[in-house]
Amino acid sequence: MAERRRPNGLSSQMERTRSAIVAAARDLADTGAEITMPKVAAEARVSEATAYRYFPDLLSLLRAAVITEDLVAVLRSATRSDDPVERIAQAAEILGRAVLRRQGAVRVVVASTIAKPPTAKDRPAHRFGLIRHALAPWIDSRGSAGQQADVEQLVRGLALVISAESLFALIDLCDLTPDDAIASLVTTARHMTAAAVAAAPARPAAG
Repeated sequence: MAERRRPNGLSSQMERTRSAIVAAARDLADTGAEITMPKVAAEARVSEATAYRYFPDLLSLLRAAVITEDLVAVLRSATRSDDPVERIAQAAEILGRAVLRRQGAVRVVVASTIAKPPTAKDRPAHRFGLIRHALAPWIDSRGSAGQQADVEQLVRGLALVISAESLFALIDLCDLTPDDAIASLVTTARHMTAAAVAAAPARPAAG
């Protein structure tokens, strides 16, 4: 009977160790500090080798540790406007603030996917859902069937602006403060959307 209980006891211990490693990574991510496997291991009070037994690399640990906020839900609760320019401005602000809250973790994910392109498919692409949700009332009001190519081009263009990479470039290379960097993303996103809206052909009258 004792032998039968042993595997369950071992499994429980392993789960506690794994949970401690995940919690340590999450706590470090919440500080915005740089995250490394040695730092996570030290925070969890385990050896680095133990941390690697549970997670083969830092990217897999961060995917388990950092629960991504539902940015679409945040936008939905933050706006009642159907104006695409205002909605995109809010989307840019929301994403920028979310990135800054856990920028240490986000920087690791960005660096990992750039260094190892095949891992990019494992990286969440939440900005696209956020952008599409922001534009949805405008697209729906116009009927997107004949304008699909223009809509997709706008989404792709906005994805280059409303992104962690752009935010980090403004902070690291342009020496902007985080708040000024977000303001720059918001301004650019507004201008791009306003230009696209102005250039869109009028919707044919019904009937």
